[in-house]
Amino acid sequence: MDLLELTKDLCSFATGVVADDNEKLFARIGKELPLRLHRFKSDDTYNGWLVPKNWYVKKAEIRRGGKLVFDGKSHTLGVARYSKSFHGSMSWEELKPRLVTRPDLPGAYVFHCMWQYRPWAADWAFSVPYHVFADLGPGRYEVDLQTEYSSGEMLVAEHDKKGRSDKVIVFHSNSCHPHMANDGFAGTALLIRLFQWLAGMDTYYTYRLVIGPEHVGTIFYLRDMPEAELNRIVCGVFEEMPGTMGPIKAASTFLGGHVLDHAFANTVRHYTKEYALVPWRQGAGNDETVWEAPGYEVPFVEVTRSEDLMQPYLEYHTSLDAPALMNVAQLEEFLVVLQKVIGVLEGNARVYRTFDGLICLSNPSYDLYMERKDPAIAKNLPEDSEKWGCLLDAILRYFDGSMTILDIAEKHDLPFERVLDYVRRFEEKGLVRTEFASILRTPPKRAGRGMR
Repeated sequence: MDLLELTKDLCSFATGVVADDNEKLFARIGKELPLRLHRFKSDDTYNGWLVPKNWYVKKAEIRRGGKLVFDGKSHTLGVARYSKSFHGSMSWEELKPRLVTRPDLPGAYVFHCMWQYRPWAADWAFSVPYHVFADLGPGRYEVDLQTEYSSGEMLVAEHDKKGRSDKVIVFHSNSCHPHMANDGFAGTALLIRLFQWLAGMDTYYTYRLVIGPEHVGTIFYLRDMPEAELNRIVCGVFEEMPGTMGPIKAASTFLGGHVLDHAFANTVRHYTKEYALVPWRQGAGNDETVWEAPGYEVPFVEVTRSEDLMQPYLEYHTSLDAPALMNVAQLEEFLVVLQKVIGVLEGNARVYRTFDGLICLSNPSYDLYMERKDPAIAKNLPEDSEKWGCLLDAILRYFDGSMTILDIAEKHDLPFERVLDYVRRFEEKGLVRTEFASILRTPPKRAGRGMR
């Protein structure tokens, strides 16, 4: 099954922070990858965050003169999530502020989701397509909205691909946007395929897939994580919105300058049609804030195709964010980027020379010279030949262990993969030895421990 078909399957579920279909979603993903489920009961609290109850719409009708003009049960998004019950008559002026709509997308239901993250603030509202809204107007309306709350469980799923070390790199996607593809399940499908690709590989790092409700799921998942387990996690990626036509956008870790930042920078420069490197929280903005929160401080990159921080793409948070919106070539490019980033992290190393003096790289016994322009000789050279020539002028000095292969690739604006292959040729000739550059975890500053 390809990425798009898997996306369609995942979009079929009416998920939420707490929702019956969450079990069905993870059962479906479980057919692709084995999962461990973490469960958090309704009304559990932490730092002011609250696991909401399960929520059902029993009836959601708006009538005028006894005639049904809108049925909120016609679509999963037809009633604002976690709306309270209401029954009564009101004027158009009173009703209108409670109707959420998008004139620029007349057929769309808008995803009104705020109250599932702030259940204490819940009121009531309907999400009405503009083509319905436009036919309404002055008059009296009867509203019959019956909703029900019950105790439930919030689910967060994880899957580990074991590596040779116990150091963990996390890839994270959300599960709480019902039926939505770009802001949700296309990203989840993409990470499932990434982990299936990883499954047969011998890796140094252990890779963890985490899927759960935005923010709230991660808040409680990290709250209950043992400190020793937390300290195993060296960095991570929140991935979302991979399927529309925006550039791949990588938002840096909180402090910046992390090896993960450099891995994304090198990859998107050399393996995408269009890219943007932006500061912390300037992509689409998501659970990187939870992972990087004080006391956890896990360096996290958010990678997306968000076109604008406040309006990531036209169909954002509407029923029109459907699988048909996805561009398969964009999804595939996104997957390649994540694969290449993993290749950087798995291949990065420091290089130590076994020689002194200047090596004659063009000597046939070495055959390590990269041709550059010569005014006396016509050569059919690639466009980056001068970059490689500049690298050759300096590379022997880099072989003192002071720079990693990624450092060298970034300094000379060359693809990591090609520089790695070139360094391996030196290693095959016995000129250098390499030492894997494992990512270090800076211990988080836990409250009350050495803080002044």
